[in-house]
Amino acid sequence: MNKLEEISEFEKRKLLNDLNDLEKALVDYKKRQESHKKVQFTEGQMKKLDELRIRTKRKFTWLKDVISKYGGKALIKIAGINYNAFEYSLRPQSIYIIPKLFTALDIAINAVNTTIKEIEAIHIKSLDWRDIAITKKQAEQPKKTSPLPSDMQLHPKIIEASKSLFETGHYAPAIFEAFKAVNNFVKEKSGLSLDGKALMSKVFREDAPIIKLNELLTQSDRDEQEGFKFLFMGAMVGIRNPKAHDNVIQTDPYRTLEYLGFASLLMKRIEERKVVSVRKNV
Repeated sequence: MNKLEEISEFEKRKLLNDLNDLEKALVDYKKRQESHKKVQFTEGQMKKLDELRIRTKRKFTWLKDVISKYGGKALIKIAGINYNAFEYSLRPQSIYIIPKLFTALDIAINAVNTTIKEIEAIHIKSLDWRDIAITKKQAEQPKKTSPLPSDMQLHPKIIEASKSLFETGHYAPAIFEAFKAVNNFVKEKSGLSLDGKALMSKVFREDAPIIKLNELLTQSDRDEQEGFKFLFMGAMVGIRNPKAHDNVIQTDPYRTLEYLGFASLLMKRIEERKVVSVRKNV
């Protein structure tokens, strides 16, 4: 393994889940073959055994390159010829117990376990807030099409609210503070003393809204206004409130960025439009 190699947390978790699934499938296949060796299987049992073989072979095919890279060649020599242990033990004839089947399965299982250990040792890519923070220079450049974190240009108020929390790994609080900032920004713009869902419902209502997201001249305009009203309301009920009242565990920085990106979008939609009217203490 290259000690300098890094992968994202999502990629690492996905690989480990898939590899563990493959290891369990191989062990299950071996156990059923051991039972088959002792007791004659019925036609139905043989059919289930072959279905398990096919599923296990499919799992291996998805991970073949990864196992080859981290787990070695996994070869077995039979009559002077080298065979891939996975291909050999999972070919159709294997349901009838071919020579050295169990040896081949042991080699395959060992290769998967070696791969798991190697993947576990790979460092997770760290996220630097500087990769996603907007700068004046970035804002003046043409927008890129890639959705990678380095291309994200979060609203300054979201950066102000969540930057330090994100950098220190406090992801759930970072999300809560971002949507709290959205709520406070709407209160500031509208002048209302309401909060959360009730605030968003009144400010972005389709009839006589306090913040118009478009000119409301067509049905499409009204649909957009209504849709964003529900997005703002949903953000308060489904994102801000759970993060505030429950012991929410959030460990994925990339999922956190998705939440922050959503909060930033809401901020920008507010900022793009003029307030129609300000109603104090409603």
